[in-house]
Amino acid sequence: MKAQLIVREALTIQSIIRLALGYAIATNGLVLIPFLVAAVMSRFGLDESVATQIAGLEIIGIAISCAVFPRLIAKAAPLFVVIGVLGTGFAQALSYFAPTIEVMGAARSMAGLFEGMIFVVIASALSQRVCAERVWGQINLIAGGLNGSILIFVSLLPDAWINRGIFFTVFCLVIVTSKYVLPIGCFAERGDRLRSTLPKGKPSRALIFAIWAVTILIYGVQASQWAVAGLVSERAGLTTSTIGIFLSLSSLIGFLGAIFPAMSRSQGHRLVLIILAQLVMIVSLIGFFESNTLLYLFLNQVALNCSFFVVIPFLTGLLSEIDSDGTLVARTVVLTFVGAGIGTAIAGQLYHSFGGRQFAILLGIGIVLAIPFVWAAFRERRKQPLSYSS
Repeated sequence: MKAQLIVREALTIQSIIRLALGYAIATNGLVLIPFLVAAVMSRFGLDESVATQIAGLEIIGIAISCAVFPRLIAKAAPLFVVIGVLGTGFAQALSYFAPTIEVMGAARSMAGLFEGMIFVVIASALSQRVCAERVWGQINLIAGGLNGSILIFVSLLPDAWINRGIFFTVFCLVIVTSKYVLPIGCFAERGDRLRSTLPKGKPSRALIFAIWAVTILIYGVQASQWAVAGLVSERAGLTTSTIGIFLSLSSLIGFLGAIFPAMSRSQGHRLVLIILAQLVMIVSLIGFFESNTLLYLFLNQVALNCSFFVVIPFLTGLLSEIDSDGTLVARTVVLTFVGAGIGTAIAGQLYHSFGGRQFAILLGIGIVLAIPFVWAAFRERRKQPLSYSS
């Protein structure tokens, strides 16, 4: 039996801003990870591989919260959002003062666990929410602008300051925004009460599988390109400091792609917009690896980032509409790490083996493979009717 999907009322703009600030706290570690690696290397005199492993503990922490505890967190969202915000602030402070790599590793693991709690609460707040893709677009736009600005600020810090300054900056973000983020648990709480009225049945497994397949492919391609972006920039003659600013600025502008899913008029054109964004990704990938000047590198990187943030909020919103308590979206985060992890792991070897153009074509094939799954997801979605709660 297919479930009739009960969709909750739209959120106010004030509520969306609160959720976006929470999302900024929950995801800043992922956005800043290149600089976290650099900070750990500089502070403890480690090589890049060890520093990456320590910074990667934060990702593992987020994955644990999203994969193992999402139902528990969703059922007690007001409590867990408080634990998440306070714990994230404590973990950033501990990272600032950490005297050894063992303490730093523990601090980054804790940061991930607590950030994951906040993300699960946000996913639960948006579960079965009307126009979920628009809300996800607005959240990505606001949080992306905030985290992108922090990314640029950190990239401009003197090398002597970055090893502690990055943690102090994130700590300040948590402190300044906590007043607005702490109440967001109430948005998830209403979803918990609504679940008792849901008819029996489950959302289409084909729909879930299709979205998960697209997620792995898109994140895998994006991570592969990002992993070698610095190397490509170096070969084009850019200095290390210029590369940092170039990548940071392109990331900030890239969040503007979320404008499309954030617009109410985009809902009827979701499938077309996603496929167009995927085609732009393919063209910009080829253009990026064939660029030999800063301008062309920058324009293609911006186009790629913008296209990525067109696709992801639409797909996340599609999943939120059928997600009864936020656990589907939370567990999808784990799959993004799988896709990104695989993409990052194989990127360097493939790039050196095949060269820029052939590597870009391989990444383009990954995008093409995702297109049938996008179509399948929307086909399955149309089979399930909606009813609206008040």
